[in-house]
Amino acid sequence: MATDDLERALRQSLSDQAVDPPAVADLADRAMRRARRTRRARNGAAAAFCLCLFATAGVVGGHLLLVDSSEPPALAEPLMVTGGDVTARTPAAPAAPLPFSEDLRSQPLAATTQAPPVDLVVAGELRTADGQRMDLAQVGGVAQASRLTDGWLVVTETSADGVAGVWFVAPDTTPQVMLAGVDAVAVDPVGTRIAWLHGAELAVASVVHGELAGTRRGRAPKQSRPVGFAGDAVLLERDGDGGGERRRGYGVWRPGQAESRTSWSEAASVVYGVLPDGQTVVAQVHDASGGPCLALLDVEQDLTAVKTACTVPLTGDGRGAVSADGRWLVANGVADARVASEPELALLVDLNQVFDDQIGAVREAGQRLAGSTVWADHDSVVHAAGADQLVQINVDRISAGQGGAVEHIAVPTPAAIDAEPVLVAGAPDRR
Repeated sequence: MATDDLERALRQSLSDQAVDPPAVADLADRAMRRARRTRRARNGAAAAFCLCLFATAGVVGGHLLLVDSSEPPALAEPLMVTGGDVTARTPAAPAAPLPFSEDLRSQPLAATTQAPPVDLVVAGELRTADGQRMDLAQVGGVAQASRLTDGWLVVTETSADGVAGVWFVAPDTTPQVMLAGVDAVAVDPVGTRIAWLHGAELAVASVVHGELAGTRRGRAPKQSRPVGFAGDAVLLERDGDGGGERRRGYGVWRPGQAESRTSWSEAASVVYGVLPDGQTVVAQVHDASGGPCLALLDVEQDLTAVKTACTVPLTGDGRGAVSADGRWLVANGVADARVASEPELALLVDLNQVFDDQIGAVREAGQRLAGSTVWADHDSVVHAAGADQLVQINVDRISAGQGGAVEHIAVPTPAAIDAEPVLVAGAPDRR
């Protein structure tokens, strides 16, 4: 084509575009470009969302690994505790009914013919899980007992004079008196240390082959008594005076520490036990409205509540026990705290989950705890339910919602005996 012809064609084309309105194709093109920009923006947002979701999944996955471990729960940022109340960051909502598919209270407990899985004291005898029997007539009434590597530590009931005694019992030997005429006694979970009150004096000692060793003494704070151990320290309970000048509370006495240095916490109303770290006490406190809260108290912070769960429907009778690994608590409560006439029952609480408000952290575990309660092993807890029967709770079955989670175990006793058996703390030696 000649140059003149090209110029004429180009001029005609430019003239047509200047005069004619934009073509439909141009509008469609702009719409398509706008759609592409929108799609790119959405894809970018989706990618950002996926990255956030991935990061969140990583955090949640890490948290689940912590929850599934048997390690005791970590302490959180401390809460303010004043005047016996816990001031929570947000008001606790009323506890909803526990999420159960079946109500264990309406089910007949499965009966089993197996031997009791723990040692126990019944009808004046110490009966072991492997069939041994030792006469305790010389000892008298037994309030508590612990299994040692070479025998048993037995604490007698408080007499009419308000005193008790501690005995060492071993196979094929006569029971030996270790302490007599003491006002209060506390034994550590494995029975290797005891603390006692005698008049105005506190004392603590180790138990070595049925004898006391390394005794240390101190002056007891007024109206206080030893109730347990927290690491190397002794956990004390103080009575209130009824006039408001001195409220009931808990404190810690470290052997060698003067009485004047004991600090008292009035927040806790019930102490269930101590976690394996020896620095964390599992207790019940109350929120600002007076409702019960499960709490972790820090021994190093004068028993300050450092973590609370105020939706656990606990009752205040104080019965309960923490497992040796610190994972579980069994304690009395109700299935629905919103119902005033709700009957009391045993609750199984997962301490690794309950402070994160996880669903299923609290489950019903059969009839209420009424007698002594001990953990037979990491997944089985036993409590007395009358003179002739025990109740065994299987933690794994409760957690999985399986049947047979709570069983009755018969305890043969003479018809004249109506006292509940005393369960021995410390798992029997299965070797």
